[in-house]
Amino acid sequence: MNKRYIWLSAAVLSLFWCGAASATTYINDTGKTSFNLSEKGNNPGGFYYTKVGDREFSGHLKIRSSEGAAGSYYYKGTFQDRAIGPGRKIVCSGDISIVRYQFARSEWGANVTWKVKGGENCPAVGQTIKMNLIEPLPRSNASGDYNSNNANTWLTETAGLATWPLWRITSRDGELNCRQTPNGAIKQVYRANRDTISAELRGTNAIRIDKGKPWLLTTKGCYVRANYQYIQPISLPE
Repeated sequence: MNKRYIWLSAAVLSLFWCGAASATTYINDTGKTSFNLSEKGNNPGGFYYTKVGDREFSGHLKIRSSEGAAGSYYYKGTFQDRAIGPGRKIVCSGDISIVRYQFARSEWGANVTWKVKGGENCPAVGQTIKMNLIEPLPRSNASGDYNSNNANTWLTETAGLATWPLWRITSRDGELNCRQTPNGAIKQVYRANRDTISAELRGTNAIRIDKGKPWLLTTKGCYVRANYQYIQPISLPE
């Protein structure tokens, strides 16, 4: 199997933890592959993208069965991916099994075994590949701020990366003002013991900069300060 093509197999590594969210994203350690998986509805599955050399690949995944265990979750399913853009047609398909595990207090990873069984011009037929991915929770910068560079780590199917969708309140008093405009009048107050904050993703980038400070546009149509003193990302499959 072409070594560069192994990175494509890593794209099949994404997990969703038992019913807590509709979808989440995982990436490999080089950032060359990213994957979004959902268990929502009657047809659980996902999509992924990767770049191998000078070619890009896209794929889809279907989950056939799942089983929970202490501290982990096990999935079995099938995948198919293909090269996109100009060049020789490449299609690969097969079975995958994924084990979801917690590797830090608020972060999750996944181990996958990818078995390639067929396709067209697929260089990996007959191969079994094991890889790791992690959930790319946003990390604030040195000032504690979240911006479009460090907070846009959630994969969408048609628009690339978007702002991480779900956040918790971390202000000292457990309350957070949500304003009509950045630095504007208060529209509502979020409370840590009651609310989580959902980013407005219709434009994919929910971060707005006002007077040098980032603000997060929420699905309530108001803005909160995008700083770790006030909000922090929630691991979607928790």
